[in-house]
Amino acid sequence: MRPRSGARRRAVALALVAGVLLAGCAAPPAPTPAAWSGRLALTLATEPPQRWTASFELDGTPAHGVLRLYTSLGQTVATIHWDGAGAWLDRGDAPPRRYDSLEALTADLTGAPLPVAALFAWLGGAAQNVPGWEVDLTGQPQGRLRARRATPPPAADLRLLWQP
Repeated sequence: MRPRSGARRRAVALALVAGVLLAGCAAPPAPTPAAWSGRLALTLATEPPQRWTASFELDGTPAHGVLRLYTSLGQTVATIHWDGAGAWLDRGDAPPRRYDSLEALTADLTGAPLPVAALFAWLGGAAQNVPGWEVDLTGQPQGRLRARRATPPPAADLRLLWQP
């Protein structure tokens, strides 16, 4: 005996409603960890100007990650870890030093707070707004990024190159 078409429609509708309700209970997906490596250059408009270059590896998410900085010969300069509890700087020559924020750590390390959390968006091609910073993503498809900060002093110019 064939089911009645009305009963079939109710069964299909009930299955669809159950699927929608179950999907609505699902937690939103966590940010997918990302990884990039390349070279970075930072210039600060101090007197005299300060310039740093390093190779970098950036892994994780804006909420939890690690940034490793290397000399041109491949020696580790610093390893920066962060999560919801703060940030840690490991230079290898002393115990890791804890900071309340990633911005405080990068300000102590370089002389200016750097937008490390925004790098995930910028490297991915999204122009995330960071107060004081202007990012130029026109070279992002070719693995080039430039971000500048005019205020507060010192002015900063950050450039990254990586393999897209």
